[in-house]
Amino acid sequence: MVLRTAHASRLPWQPPAGLPARIDALARAYRAEVRETLEPLVRLWHPALAAADAAAEYAKMLELSTKMTLVGHACTAVAGERFDARRRRMAILFGCCCFLADSFLDDFGPAATRAYLQRFSILLTTGWFEITNERERLFYVVLARIFAERDVLDPLLRQAILRLHAAQQRDVALRLEPAQLVGLAEARRRAVLKRAARDRSGHAIILLTSLLAPSLPLRLLTLIFAAGALIMFIDDHGDCFADRRDGRLTYMNQVRQPARVLRRIAFGYFARLAAGLPHNDGRELLLGFLLRYYLTRLDKHRAQRRRGGTAWDVFE
Repeated sequence: MVLRTAHASRLPWQPPAGLPARIDALARAYRAEVRETLEPLVRLWHPALAAADAAAEYAKMLELSTKMTLVGHACTAVAGERFDARRRRMAILFGCCCFLADSFLDDFGPAATRAYLQRFSILLTTGWFEITNERERLFYVVLARIFAERDVLDPLLRQAILRLHAAQQRDVALRLEPAQLVGLAEARRRAVLKRAARDRSGHAIILLTSLLAPSLPLRLLTLIFAAGALIMFIDDHGDCFADRRDGRLTYMNQVRQPARVLRRIAFGYFARLAAGLPHNDGRELLLGFLLRYYLTRLDKHRAQRRRGGTAWDVFE
């Protein structure tokens, strides 16, 4: 990873020597471990996902799980804990679970989206999930393996699960019922979209961290939430043109100068995280990952502006 843009060179935090190479090495190692962990599960419970005609989707799942493993490593280290084999497995499974849940929310039409949210609400209140196809079977198997590793009745963990589900419900409502945004002033409409993006990813990273490092002090959770929010803004910038073609409204595809807006957001979040996180290995890994992600999604935005692309395009 090279600091190849003026945006990155002026950030309020700069990576120490050797950190970019270390993150590149971790990404390669975790990518291999992700494949080794998930491939047997996919082939056993949802073999169609590993078929040749689903190669792009499968690659996207592996890359998202790699991203979650890197983020999980950083957040565990922020808490001063060791990112051992058990925690790596949980992070990998969490990435797979997020990928499958996102597909239920985004890829099969409004009726399937509403049905998934309703059935997941039943799962959270009764423990029952009605499985209707192979993809849902894989999702439930992965989810059960995650829950088996932690006491899901722990108040903080339970709250994290419910808050993420509520954020997903709000995000879906904005997408499927756009009329609720039509009457709002432009600034208010963008504020609603910005909060939806912040909450959906912020609560996802809070949940991941609660699974991996329940010892993390509460005062640091707001900073972990901020890191998750920044990931979502970066993601939405990378997918800006694909989202517009798919008719999906996001904060980042509604602003007039998205690159400049993202730079302002990134600078603010980097300053807050650099100042607030404890000065340990986790801080450097988390900020280093965010910088890497920021640069690659700037590349993705430019590439899709030039030649098009889809939400399935894989950028490391």
